[in-house]
Amino acid sequence: MSRCAFFGLFLMATLLWAVAVSATPTTTPNPADTPGTIETPPAEAPPEQPASLFSLSGSMAFATRYLFQGIDYSNSKPVLEPEVDLGAGPIKTKLWVNHDLDLHVSNEFDFSVYHEWSAKKFSLATGYTYLWYPNRDGWSPSQELYADVSREGVLNPSLSIHYDFDAGMGSYSTFGLSHGFERPIGTVSLGVNLFYQDHYYGLTGFPSSEWNLHLERSFKHTTLTPSVSRFVTWANGDFRDENAVRSAWVFSFQIARDF
Repeated sequence: MSRCAFFGLFLMATLLWAVAVSATPTTTPNPADTPGTIETPPAEAPPEQPASLFSLSGSMAFATRYLFQGIDYSNSKPVLEPEVDLGAGPIKTKLWVNHDLDLHVSNEFDFSVYHEWSAKKFSLATGYTYLWYPNRDGWSPSQELYADVSREGVLNPSLSIHYDFDAGMGSYSTFGLSHGFERPIGTVSLGVNLFYQDHYYGLTGFPSSEWNLHLERSFKHTTLTPSVSRFVTWANGDFRDENAVRSAWVFSFQIARDF
């Protein structure tokens, strides 16, 4: 018998035993009926520790190129993408950076402030992001508002809408579907994302779609996530001719930790 099967049988037997014990009626003797005994009041349970108000997490990702909605922003060169998240209750802040390993410069800083809600299987986040592009000639900083909504369940649908009210003067959206499988090596997820832009930097249409495969493995407070994505494009709207987006592969590896 394999270790997994043995452990499963042992766990099942333990649960059945616990259920049987909890279902067995017990009688508490009356101290007055027992000579020489003194009634002792039950010990008070220790108070529960309140959940921490503050949260801190960080991650570092390596990617073979920087693709935004399928558009290549690193000339097919590898990048590092660190991220730091700090929360106080439902309010959180995030700093995300793109560092070009070929040019040896950091050329994008995204600073976000957002609020998260959750109700049953639904999650919602709304926020503001300031985007700064140093070391990119002709790129002006910009600002955007965004809302992300997702639901746990069949195919885990999600929708993210960003409205750029500064340099971009338009919106871009992502609709995603995914499904995870629990395996001994971790959680294997298959997903697809469809990207759309509406007058974002003057372009309207579907720039690309992403088909991805992820493996997530956790060790206490650390999570490792290697992944591979295929971005598939087609001529539509403004994304044709000189604005056509090329199909591409992206391989990435992320390490994340909660503190």
